[in-house]
Amino acid sequence: MLKKLYRYEYYSLFRSLLPIYFGLICLAVVGRMLYLFDNDSLAYSITSSLSATFYILGIVALFIVGMVIVVTRFYKNLLGGEGYLTFTLPFTPTQHIVCKLLCAVSVMLINLAVVLLSLMILGAGSDMMKEIFTFIKDFFALAHKENTLFKLGILIAEIVLFLILYFFQAVLMFYAAMAIGQQFRNRIGGAVVAYICLYVAIEVIRNVSSLILLLSLGDDIENFFAQGIGSVQVLLLFPIAGSALISAACFLATRYFLTGKLNLE
Repeated sequence: MLKKLYRYEYYSLFRSLLPIYFGLICLAVVGRMLYLFDNDSLAYSITSSLSATFYILGIVALFIVGMVIVVTRFYKNLLGGEGYLTFTLPFTPTQHIVCKLLCAVSVMLINLAVVLLSLMILGAGSDMMKEIFTFIKDFFALAHKENTLFKLGILIAEIVLFLILYFFQAVLMFYAAMAIGQQFRNRIGGAVVAYICLYVAIEVIRNVSSLILLLSLGDDIENFFAQGIGSVQVLLLFPIAGSALISAACFLATRYFLTGKLNLE
């Protein structure tokens, strides 16, 4: 039964995103084909400029539409008119939140993968792409030569973990704001105010924490950064831990309001 919940959630998200995926890949293919006929004519300049503009707009639309779908899906399905039907299903509020959260984050990661794929198509066979791959190859060869390949692997793993946690944090902040906002007469206004308050509070805590960290290093800051990859690994642990804590706090807040303070339209 739980599989059906996830299947339906993915279907609801992807039915709006698949056309954008297809359009973005097609724009990347068209852009790559145009580069094969590179010339100085006015018609080519106009066509290539329009292609690049539509491609950039496609990337922006993919991320914006993706987030809008995630947010509106949560609101309509759990806090809007559909909520009466949703909460009659044999699932707890926690299961609904986890389902929507995992589906939302996976969709955002797929959005990022589609953009990277389109960029690879757009740059396939170009000198820039060859230089990028050559740089990556030389970089890993140098890391292997200096016996820092293991540290580099940990650093890459930390970056990937931070990216995933950042997506969790971004989605859960919207969820928490909407869950808090439904306690007010003006739900949308309350959600906007709640999100602004959450964002400001998080930024203040983050900036104060960064200042405390820099002050604690004091005169040793140069020696700390002289450690190279090791110093970056240590520094990344702080935003990773921060995103994890913020995500946990937003998840608990969302769960609290949907479990004990639910106020449907």
